[in-house]
Amino acid sequence: MSTDKWILGLCLLTLVILWITRRSHSSRGLAEQLRGPKCSSWLYGHIPELLFSEEYGDHEFQWQEKYGPVYPIQGYFGGSFALRLSLAHFYAHPIVQESRLVISDPSTVKYITNSGVFAIGPSQEKAATVVFGRRNVFVVRDGDHRRLRSWMNSSFSSNSIRTLLPIIRDTATKLVDRWEALGFPGNTVDVSGILNDATLDTTGRAILEYHFNALDGQSDLAKVQRGMLDTLGSPTKFAQLAAQLADATLPYIPDIVLRYVFELPIPTMGMFQEYKKLTDELSLRLLAVKRKRQALGKNQDFISSFSNSDEGSGDDDFGVHLRTILVTGQDTTGGTLGWVLYKLAEMTDFQQQLREEIRLTRPTEQADYNAMPLLNAIINEILRMYSSLPLAERVAVADCILPLSQPITTRAGANISELPIKKGQCVYVAIASYHRLASIWGPDAHEFRPSRWLDEKPCKGQALGPYASLLSFFGGPAVCLGWRLAILEIQVIVVELLEKYVLSLPPADNNRLRTRLAVTLVPETLDGKRQIPIHIERVT
Repeated sequence: MSTDKWILGLCLLTLVILWITRRSHSSRGLAEQLRGPKCSSWLYGHIPELLFSEEYGDHEFQWQEKYGPVYPIQGYFGGSFALRLSLAHFYAHPIVQESRLVISDPSTVKYITNSGVFAIGPSQEKAATVVFGRRNVFVVRDGDHRRLRSWMNSSFSSNSIRTLLPIIRDTATKLVDRWEALGFPGNTVDVSGILNDATLDTTGRAILEYHFNALDGQSDLAKVQRGMLDTLGSPTKFAQLAAQLADATLPYIPDIVLRYVFELPIPTMGMFQEYKKLTDELSLRLLAVKRKRQALGKNQDFISSFSNSDEGSGDDDFGVHLRTILVTGQDTTGGTLGWVLYKLAEMTDFQQQLREEIRLTRPTEQADYNAMPLLNAIINEILRMYSSLPLAERVAVADCILPLSQPITTRAGANISELPIKKGQCVYVAIASYHRLASIWGPDAHEFRPSRWLDEKPCKGQALGPYASLLSFFGGPAVCLGWRLAILEIQVIVVELLEKYVLSLPPADNNRLRTRLAVTLVPETLDGKRQIPIHIERVT
């Protein structure tokens, strides 16, 4: 039996167990009384429409237009009953499969991200534990989370990022050299992979003082990580089905079983095992080198602060945080950069205007990049329309009352201004939907229009995230650690590339990309390939 079929069989078996052991749940909470879309599948609920539409948001954005910024959808198994298993004691959060709330209301989102009442969803928690390891920053809570963020934050402060500009510019120069060596000028090429390599090299040098040499193709770790992320982010139909089954079953699988599955001698698990082995070995080498340098009076924030903090009590733990930094620092930034280049290739007039802005500005300091209105307008609009994480799942760990910025009309016709929520309620923070709220971004919120950022204040509401009033980097205590580094990387690389190259799209019958959700938001050609094809010519 092939690896994929073996994993699918395990998921199907778990589904059968869940179906046999379910108990009816007659609760009709207020969430079920809200207006929402009709459900056509008892087994999958609305999940395929939400997560696996042909283009991300096909259904979600229509639902928001019809039902507003807070509405219920059905989860797996009809969503009207709870599943209680004898294995439930292995999981700390309540396991409840009821209606899920899709939320883009700014007041409600702010409460969810800042209150501490909501934790990462059970499926995401287990998936993060498999990929990164136990006690990663995404799954720990309360004091443990604050301690982790305390020693990580210093390496990603504005002062620290400012000192990294020479490293980022050097990586951008090497990216140009690589394009030349590979013969990109004069050809149409897929730029997505090499952009991810550039962001991995930047992360390695800037945060870890380590040269991955991913751009040169010399890093085994970079190759394994790329393969792992491609497998996790596969947009194929089979992968989508497996993802749906995994999302439905993961909360009920004890950690001890997952650890056993992770060790199975099958190709997919072998790739995860190899990645863990390589990153654990690298983490120990980095710690040893750092301690030797510290003895000589040298210092480096990220690794040194780990060694000097309570988190440094076990060296093996550093591999968990190393994987977290590498994966999150590569795929999301590289993906956003790819969308920027794609839209610039599509908007040739804007591209030429930006090239002229670059010529006149000649940026040398971080402040110079921030003072380039056209450059930052295109970046901000990409972050608004193509957020790497368009949807974040959270579960209430206590009863609470969600505030609303505007009243909601229930099915019975009553107007409510707040939502009582029970412990165990699953919600989706609809980041992409929030970025398309007409009440916040104007009547053309669904249009890609960088010029909106040249206006005085494109966002008409409160700022929820750390950058440009956007939720692209989430918010609250779980805000993305590396958002400043990501912005500066994108600014520097775009400037470096546009100084040297003119970008355009391939012939019209094959130049459109659609967005698909595959862990993060990924580009896909109309024939189903995960690529960003762009034609490249040298600037004359």
